[in-house]
Amino acid sequence: MRAASDLPAGVRTARVIAYVQGGLLALNALFFTFGAGAVAAAYGWAGTGGIAAAAAIGVALLLIAGLVIWAGVLVGKLSNRARIGLLIYEGLSFALGLLSLSQAGVGTGILNLLIAVVVIYYLQFDAATKAAFLPATTNAR
Repeated sequence: MRAASDLPAGVRTARVIAYVQGGLLALNALFFTFGAGAVAAAYGWAGTGGIAAAAAIGVALLLIAGLVIWAGVLVGKLSNRARIGLLIYEGLSFALGLLSLSQAGVGTGILNLLIAVVVIYYLQFDAATKAAFLPATTNAR
């Protein structure tokens, strides 16, 4: 296994972004879970069903946040499955960023798009990063 300083810049960048995204998503999830009443009221979800829905969304977001952070850890170990998982997550983030451009949060949408593009570029198109994920070859014949 390589030391973190030996990893290509693209892998290190994708890891840091995954940690930050996972951490921010975890904070959002905790707000949804423990502030379910406030979230339900803000979205106009009436009654205990709305509070339960907000709490359930919070738990689901917390699971996704954990997966994103875990993928960041595994990308540092050059796991191809984690790379694919982060690519899928960033693709969804890109799509949601496009959707949010039509809403009031244009700045957030642009930021989501930029971050997703950076991670997708590094994990899918950057030559040094792609080479790091290739299986080790042996010269034995």
